[in-house]
Amino acid sequence: LYVSNLPVIFASALFANIYFFSYILWSQPWGKDNFWVNLLGSYKPEGTQYVPAGGLVYYVTSPGNLLNVMADPIRAIVYLLILIGFCVVFSLTWLEVGGLGPSTVAKQLIDAGMQIPGYRRSGKAVETILKRYIPPVTVLGGIIVGLIAGLSDFLGVFGSGIGILLTVGIIYQYYEILLRERAAEMYPAFRRIFGE
Repeated sequence: LYVSNLPVIFASALFANIYFFSYILWSQPWGKDNFWVNLLGSYKPEGTQYVPAGGLVYYVTSPGNLLNVMADPIRAIVYLLILIGFCVVFSLTWLEVGGLGPSTVAKQLIDAGMQIPGYRRSGKAVETILKRYIPPVTVLGGIIVGLIAGLSDFLGVFGSGIGILLTVGIIYQYYEILLRERAAEMYPAFRRIFGE
């Protein structure tokens, strides 16, 4: 996954902000009767708390478990599509903001002295080749990460789909660090490569 799980984190933060602000507006004395506030989100009491009952916030909150998905499949499908859509948008945004775009990567490759056989050692040539691969891989990564997070939420996994992605990402980073340290201990020449 080219941009990791950051798109899901951003989408989750956006959905949490929508939930937060819509509840603040709805809980005002004038909020329950306001058309625009109800379009953003309306709530109903369930036990000791209020849960989304309509509006945009209803569709950007996870159904929670498989029973709720079966009870309201339209909500589940809309939630999944919105989540995947925002994951793709945030993937493409992070591609440029995070310095992972074709032009930045091409410049890094040229600066490192690398070259693609059969092409000039020019940033534009490398960038043209990278433009064929990086944006589609980014979109596909956003779709996959959004799908994993959404389906995990539907299955009611412990934590949430986003939590699982974060956990796996963190564990994998520690695994890479351990491998790098082990390789540096076994082969001291690698220390120069790793920048230690």
